[in-house]
Amino acid sequence: MCSLGVASLLLATASAAAANNQSSGSIKTTGAVANTAPIDAYAARQKADHARAEGDRKINQERRKYLQSEGRTQSTFAANGVSLASGSAIDLLVNNRAIAKEQMSDIRYESDMTAWEYDMSRTKAESRSLIPTQDYSRESWSDTLTNPVFVIGTAQKAISLFGRE
Repeated sequence: MCSLGVASLLLATASAAAANNQSSGSIKTTGAVANTAPIDAYAARQKADHARAEGDRKINQERRKYLQSEGRTQSTFAANGVSLASGSAIDLLVNNRAIAKEQMSDIRYESDMTAWEYDMSRTKAESRSLIPTQDYSRESWSDTLTNPVFVIGTAQKAISLFGRE
């Protein structure tokens, strides 16, 4: 008798949820759920690697710009007869080098932070791939069906299966 009551409760809940679902104008279907976590983890790892590579590319570009600028500055000073060994000429070269190093450090920091965000996305995706299992072991089905924890858990699953999100 109890199992018939539980079955009718689940059927009534399911039909009410389905009726509410259809009146909303959108039909939700359930079926096998694909676990995309490994694909998401792979994509996040590729994005992190790309962010690091892009950071390296930008740093190399900044380094080339600095070296070209330094070469132009030195040739300009030499053409005008300014000594590069001391005075304001050396100060200018040292300051330009410090500015270039700071810009390259900023680029490295930004690319590392972007890569870190993708690494965190990968870690979350990998953790989603671990699906917990729940096992009910009872001596008989009548004990299981009269257990309130099992009945409530089953009803909640039925409601979430047919309910609105």
